Amino acid sequence: MRKLFILAGLLALTSMVSAQEGDFIKDAAYRTLVHEQYLKRKDLARGRDKELFGVMERTLTAEQTEALEFLYAFMPLSDLANLDGEYFLGQVNASLEARNFFSWGKTIPEDIFRHFVLPYRVNNENPDTARQVFFRELKDRIKGLSMYEAALEVNHWCHEKVTYVPTDERTSAPLATVKSAFGRCGEESVFTVAALRSVSIPARQVYTPRWAHTDDNHAWVEVWVDGKWYYLGACEPEPELNMAWFTGPAKRAMMVNTTVFGQYSGPEEVLTRTSLYTKINQLPIYARTTKLLVIVKDTDGSPIQDANVDFCIYNYAEFYPVATKCTNTKGEASVITGLGDMLVWASKEGKYAFAKVSVGSKDTLVLTLRQPEYAERRIDLDIIPPVARSVEAANPAKAEENNCRLRREDSIRAAYVATFIDSASAAAFAKEKGFSVSDTWSLLHASRGNWKEIVFYLSSLKAEEVKNGFGLLRAISEKDLRDTPASTLLHHLRHAPPKPEELDQESYIRFVVSPRIGRELITLWRCFIQQSFSKKQVEEFRKNPPGVADWINSHVKSDESNYYRVPLSPKGAIQLGLADDYSKKVLFVAICRTFGIPAKINQADGKPAYLHGGKWEEIAFDKEVASPSEKSKVTLYYDGVEGIEKPSYYTHFTLARLENGVFKTLDYENDPTATSFPCQLTVDAGYYMLVTGNRQSDGSVLCRLQFFMLPAGGSKDVHIAIRNRQKEADVLGHLKTDAAFSNFLGSDTLKLSSSRNDKGLILLLIEPDKEPTKHLMEEIQALQEPFSRWQGTLLFVVAKGKIPAGFSLGTYRKLPVGAVIGYDSNAEVASAVRDALGFSPTNLPVVIACRKNGEIIMYSEGYRIGTGEQLLKTLRLLK
Repeated sequence: MRKLFILAGLLALTSMVSAQEGDFIKDAAYRTLVHEQYLKRKDLARGRDKELFGVMERTLTAEQTEALEFLYAFMPLSDLANLDGEYFLGQVNASLEARNFFSWGKTIPEDIFRHFVLPYRVNNENPDTARQVFFRELKDRIKGLSMYEAALEVNHWCHEKVTYVPTDERTSAPLATVKSAFGRCGEESVFTVAALRSVSIPARQVYTPRWAHTDDNHAWVEVWVDGKWYYLGACEPEPELNMAWFTGPAKRAMMVNTTVFGQYSGPEEVLTRTSLYTKINQLPIYARTTKLLVIVKDTDGSPIQDANVDFCIYNYAEFYPVATKCTNTKGEASVITGLGDMLVWASKEGKYAFAKVSVGSKDTLVLTLRQPEYAERRIDLDIIPPVARSVEAANPAKAEENNCRLRREDSIRAAYVATFIDSASAAAFAKEKGFSVSDTWSLLHASRGNWKEIVFYLSSLKAEEVKNGFGLLRAISEKDLRDTPASTLLHHLRHAPPKPEELDQESYIRFVVSPRIGRELITLWRCFIQQSFSKKQVEEFRKNPPGVADWINSHVKSDESNYYRVPLSPKGAIQLGLADDYSKKVLFVAICRTFGIPAKINQADGKPAYLHGGKWEEIAFDKEVASPSEKSKVTLYYDGVEGIEKPSYYTHFTLARLENGVFKTLDYENDPTATSFPCQLTVDAGYYMLVTGNRQSDGSVLCRLQFFMLPAGGSKDVHIAIRNRQKEADVLGHLKTDAAFSNFLGSDTLKLSSSRNDKGLILLLIEPDKEPTKHLMEEIQALQEPFSRWQGTLLFVVAKGKIPAGFSLGTYRKLPVGAVIGYDSNAEVASAVRDALGFSPTNLPVVIACRKNGEIIMYSEGYRIGTGEQLLKTLRLLK
């Protein structure tokens, strides 16, 4: 009897321990998987064991321990290098506090919570403590709401803080985005997901990596509410969920995906599954889809296993892989995608094959891999995107109520922006310090909400530091001005080595003093690097800069588990003893600059280089660098096409080099070398593909692929031949010109008839605060000169009820000569457009080009990058 009692007690104790161990992860098999994966990452990160895992030695609950293990088990390499255990424990505690605070916290399934609430990271931002800050600000505002209402309210709060403005590729942390009061779509959605997760509402950022019908991409938010996923536009509140300006474009998408933190088993199609993350396909939520099957074979007809299959969309003048699959034992790979054209590229061990496929009309594609022939050839492709589909309009009453809220929220944000330093205060500060007024104002204006840090930095400059101090600020990016602390800037200024005599001032600032290297966050690394090497090592590095790369290869092992591609800080890479290839390049440049060796990462090919004897010498890790004798020169000539005065890289053409069966696009964006023609580029010898494209008004593309070989030490002339298709314009309707609108310059009322002249009229009905209109207005201003030469009338009319708080004519400073801005106060212009077309457009902006007799020959509505260029192509037809 006593034995039975003891056995029963042991069973009860075991049951209690098991339940306690499963407080956060109740699935025993998954809990074991997480623990084993945690131990692997712990061993991998032993170079930072104390900084990362010291918190695990504290007295923690089973819930805290399991949640921490989950984060450690799946975090990317950058977070093991750049963050510490205190940060992760703070994230765990904050997420558990929010779950207990809100009524809906208990209703969230365990797997949804751990993958879409607990993770501190959304995408490739630099993590911060936004979760704690946002929870404090939002908790009382939404406490009494339903989960659905709370999701909407959080987005309204986000709109109070942030609006859309395009920025560079480095993704700001959520708190930095709030400080700036603006961000691109990727930053808005990171910020909004962080806000939703802070109040225990599961959320994820989703991307269409590239649109099929226009040259751009977009990010937005999906939110889990009461058992169902919905979508919303980040910082763009609508009356309901599943409502956004991009609903129409999303119906034409070929891929919508997200990267899920950890090993995830949801209902969505898995695009990529690894031990650390799961990439899933959410396209069926938005568009009509089908499965495309690709079968890869050898020349003898045998199926090829483990071949890479890239499913590519034409966008930015390249074929971009929106999904990559690996073939199975049958040589098969498949993807669920939209009903448009794709280029499918299969490769393995240097062999490749490709073909265009019209998804929907064909569901199976067979590709036979062959060795490259390196032949000169040309292939013309007509790329057709999925067709546009109708979108249900919002309830007018709810839409108007929502618009009133948006205007109030614009005012709240504008009031915050008004606290930024103004030009008068900046001038007074500059005069007091003896600085250039224009230089000081330019920097402080760009710094936005970070202006106090920049003022502190400038105020701290000693007389002998002023020249280099201003130079450093001009050498970093505007985003750096918006989110870098003064202490970090001063660190890099004061610990930079003296200028070598042979180096000019500009090169010294850009390639030695500047802490901006690539797409990494600027951090403190100079002192740490200085302390990491002996005087003898430093002297050896200065005599032989490739020795820096040798040291990195010996002391920092390659590890490609950095799946979000956030660069490791130079300090973190050295401490961890691990880094991905890109972070090694950043580390190389950081070490060189610390010891006075001018260094950079080349934009075009991504190779690090150092300046030696007045020439830039390239460095490569784990692979051979092409010697000068292996370089080639290619001269690009432009064969003019009507409507495209000068082709732009990543708009009309790109150049790619074949590497192991795949063409890798070179990056000449914003490179002055590739902006005037003929232009000569120095590149590695090899087999190249020139892609050109001419986007048409319906979203289709006239594409051309030109393949050619560049021999080592040789040169070649290549013509950028952009395909064109001339056709007479169809008359889409007749615009009556008696519609009236208000003049922004006064109380006068104008009519469309008074705006039109013999050259014709281009009418743009706009919504200034929304992203589609912002893109359009940027395009028109960038094309100021050709539109001014046209001498017709460009009429911008703000749609009724769409004037944001603080809007003025000064919002658009570079409009073409003669442009007119008005307000459709009585919706007469919108009515005239509806009557002319025979239907009422549902998406702004609306763009119409009409002849002097009112014949409409071009019409566009909603989000479409490249509309400005389409209008230029139309000008000849307006006569």
